[in-house]
Amino acid sequence: TLAAMAFDSEVQENAVCCITATGSGDQFGWAVFSEDLRAFRICEYLEDVHLSRTEALLLQLQPKRCCWFALPNEVPRKLRSVAESCGVELEEVKSQTAKEVDLEQDLGRLLVDGLGRHLEEQRHAQGMKSLAVLIGHLQLLNEAGNFKACTLGLYPLRNFVFLDKAAFSALNVLPRPEESQRSSTNLLGFLNRCRSQIGQRRLRQWLTQPLTDPQKISRRHDIVEMLVGADSFLRDLEGQLRRVPDLERIAARLHRTHAQSKAQGATLEDLVNLYHCILATDKMVQALEAYQGKHREVLEGTLLERLRSIMKDFGNFRALVEQTIDLQQAELRNYCISTAFDPSLKQLAMQRDKVREQMEAVRADVDKKLNLAGRGNEKSVSLNECPEGLALRVTKKHQQAVQKWNGKPPLKVLSLKKTEVFFTTTELVKLNKDLQQAVDDYQKQTDALVAKALKVASTYSSVVERLADVLADLDVLCSLARVALTAPCTFVRAKLDESGKDCVIDGAVHVLVTANSTQSFVANSVEMHRDSSRLHLITGPNMGGKSTYIRSIALIALLNQMGSFVPCRSAVLPCFDSIMCRVGASDMQLRGISTFMAEMLEAACILNVATERSLVIVDELGRGTSTADGFGIAWAIAKHLVEDTRCFTLFATHFHELAALEQATAAVRNRHATAVVEPQSGRLTFLYALADGAADQSYGAFVAELAGFPERVVAEARRQAEELESASSFGRARKRRKQEMLPESVQNIFEAENEEDFVRLATENLPKLQNFLDEGCDV
Repeated sequence: TLAAMAFDSEVQENAVCCITATGSGDQFGWAVFSEDLRAFRICEYLEDVHLSRTEALLLQLQPKRCCWFALPNEVPRKLRSVAESCGVELEEVKSQTAKEVDLEQDLGRLLVDGLGRHLEEQRHAQGMKSLAVLIGHLQLLNEAGNFKACTLGLYPLRNFVFLDKAAFSALNVLPRPEESQRSSTNLLGFLNRCRSQIGQRRLRQWLTQPLTDPQKISRRHDIVEMLVGADSFLRDLEGQLRRVPDLERIAARLHRTHAQSKAQGATLEDLVNLYHCILATDKMVQALEAYQGKHREVLEGTLLERLRSIMKDFGNFRALVEQTIDLQQAELRNYCISTAFDPSLKQLAMQRDKVREQMEAVRADVDKKLNLAGRGNEKSVSLNECPEGLALRVTKKHQQAVQKWNGKPPLKVLSLKKTEVFFTTTELVKLNKDLQQAVDDYQKQTDALVAKALKVASTYSSVVERLADVLADLDVLCSLARVALTAPCTFVRAKLDESGKDCVIDGAVHVLVTANSTQSFVANSVEMHRDSSRLHLITGPNMGGKSTYIRSIALIALLNQMGSFVPCRSAVLPCFDSIMCRVGASDMQLRGISTFMAEMLEAACILNVATERSLVIVDELGRGTSTADGFGIAWAIAKHLVEDTRCFTLFATHFHELAALEQATAAVRNRHATAVVEPQSGRLTFLYALADGAADQSYGAFVAELAGFPERVVAEARRQAEELESASSFGRARKRRKQEMLPESVQNIFEAENEEDFVRLATENLPKLQNFLDEGCDV
């Protein structure tokens, strides 16, 4: 679950958001400020009682902190619960430190292009109110680096797929606290083949903000397809992407240097890292320009044009670094100005080195006169750093020789330690003063040259931001291509159905299950059509694969709209505006909410938010209350989704009677997870394959038997279940079939030597089993 899970600071944007609301509490204003990018984004939206949109925004933007101001009634309590479950720190703004009447003046000082060009943003009154609170709360006007450096825009809510916390949890989108950013047990970790920090942040952004625009999705697919088809080309790009540092952080430090901010500015190390990144980018541009294969036009418009413009704008940056910084020393992680850059610096360095040579001559003279026995080639008298500067040192065994010395030069003991003795001479004391002066002169000149170099380099901060934006995209696209090539199952490009009428997937695989299991995975297909079969009711035994199946479809939809290939043999998919899940009680019990209430809250969110363009998956709705109540609620929700909302829905249920909805309502199709019971032994085997039609019996007692229940308990469970079901048509059909045997045509299934062969044979004979099921059999 996502409960109490703080977002990883290494892969999240350095952002803070603010929430306000109207007096009625139905319209919310949202403002977010990215500290590294100095970017304001605002929006306003109608909110429901569950704060569904706010929860989705927190998950999409992953801010470090969230503040709120003047929220009415019960909203603060609900917001606290939502923020806690999303792992976001929440704080209240007690008093509005920035008045709305000052906002125009404040933005005039902060924005690059002033407020006059932002008429559309100013029409969003509630969003602008949140912006005013945020500016005051963060005291952004106290930082000179923000003046005439910030941008303002609308956050495009409709451009991204709505994903609430239930969907994030059900689909294992983000790592749990104990998981790494590359763990294959979560979707982010499975997809993370990024070579850079900015790539990892962008991958997380794409994953939490899947696109709804078919053209933008298709362009991402084009680039991934291009890279998948050119493996050596992909390897070359990956090799260069390893040289890309955290450009977003470097750009922020360069900007602070340019603005003479008190916060940490850029260093020579930043310039060296940026220099190597530019060299790597130049090689990538050459490789991209040489590519003449499929989707060349998309490559040109998506990446190459932007990279050429950026490399042109860097202009003389490479020459600046090569002339001013000692790159040989930089390879040893010693970042300093090159002595060849400034004649006076070279002279100061020679003066400093001359003093050190004189100090070495003093050491050699004392060593010769003391004539102490050293160990091997080790010098008996050495020069070492101490509080007084450079001093002479001998080991403890030579202490008496030093203290009893009466010759010239006179020796002065500075300190006696457990294993060593430090001492000096009059000449060495004088040379230490000369050395300190030479070092100070050299450092003063170096600092001045470093400041000049950094000042010139700081003018490139905006260009570095643009480079970060392009290389982050390229890194993610390479990562998605690498996943498609190396995944443990087939990945293909889905065809986008812009009409939104069809959702057809052949051989769908749950990629996280496949990646973390040594067993073979039974692929399943789905064929849904808006007018004839938009809701699939899936019945069958517990542990039979229903939950895995519906999750696999939702994962494929999510992967497709973030721009990835998908795990199946082929797919035709619409562009969904939301993916909504009701699949488990999550962490609700820890927050004092019962399983049934958790189900109802998540179901209410789906009913209130889902649209005709949504994908809804529901798993085992109706637990935690009586069978009659649970069945009634499940029936009503399924009927509402298919008749009123009219969205694509996968509805897995343990209420077999719900299958009657296919006759009661149009566009409902029954499917079931298959299992086989051997008549002689009563052995139950799950086939994990989906077949048309409804399941004809429950398998709860068989599962209880597999779990190790005592025989008497299992027998009593079967007897009670038969009595309860005897009056229903479901029960009567099951009773008629109870004594029947499988036909000879499928008896070879039970001759399998192991479970894997059994599943394979049963799957191969699935049409025969399905035919016999229609005639009446315990399958």
